Amino acid sequence: MAADLPGFSTGFNSSIVKTPYSFNTITDFLISQPLTIDVEIDDQYSGCFSVKGIEFEATVLYAGISDFARLSIDLSPSEMLIYLNMFLVWMRESSHTEQFCVLERFLDNAIVLLFSKRFGSEDPFVDALQVARWMGDHDAMMFCPDIGIASGKVMAGFTSTPREYSASVFGRPMILAAGCARLKHRGNAASVITFPAEEWRTRSLADLFKPIEYDDPVKGKVKQPQTWILGDPRTVDFPGTGSFALRDIANFIHSTPSLSAEKKAKEWVELIRAKGFYKKHD
Repeated sequence: MAADLPGFSTGFNSSIVKTPYSFNTITDFLISQPLTIDVEIDDQYSGCFSVKGIEFEATVLYAGISDFARLSIDLSPSEMLIYLNMFLVWMRESSHTEQFCVLERFLDNAIVLLFSKRFGSEDPFVDALQVARWMGDHDAMMFCPDIGIASGKVMAGFTSTPREYSASVFGRPMILAAGCARLKHRGNAASVITFPAEEWRTRSLADLFKPIEYDDPVKGKVKQPQTWILGDPRTVDFPGTGSFALRDIANFIHSTPSLSAEKKAKEWVELIRAKGFYKKHD
């Protein structure tokens, strides 16, 4: 059985972020809080439907898989499936570093995290930055995600079809965060966090990105030199929305992992095939 594969099991123990208010997901939030909108609409053309949602202020962290199109072409479908799962598990680990976030959704090529005072955060933007920094400092498998952050008013609500319903979040910050991720600063950076320049205000990089301490067998506690640099504001054009001033926080120290996630996904598929667990049913 699958137990013959080292590090492989048939069960998947999912674990989503815990918050002080126990909102693991947007659905949890919606069913446990007073709704901003809770009506039934009978539209002349669309028909009858319910509108249930909560409007609130939030910071959105969008983390997209870098080179998703190329990976989808270069990797086999089974290799891509494993790569995506590796990315999701790594992302889940990063979100454990900050307790005030809620997993909004996992898309085909990105994951979205929400931070809000409604979830217990004192400064949602700073909390989102801390998670983004963790990704850059702990990217041992070279995922190099495209990271964008944006804040503002959002609406969490249910949408449905005749067969199922789902909860999602809508609003300008969702589009801005995704746009910031795609419009990251071009250069030889190992990790880049991009956000609207107005979000930075008078914050200090030295205060927010404190040096990481580690134990040295000879020197004892040692502080790692600052590897993140705050870029100057730059103006970019968002298609259909106009020009925005963006800023980047970039890390130019590249890690040298022995094996990338892309190569590791290929190795897993080879091992699964070798052990006879790849079974086609045409």
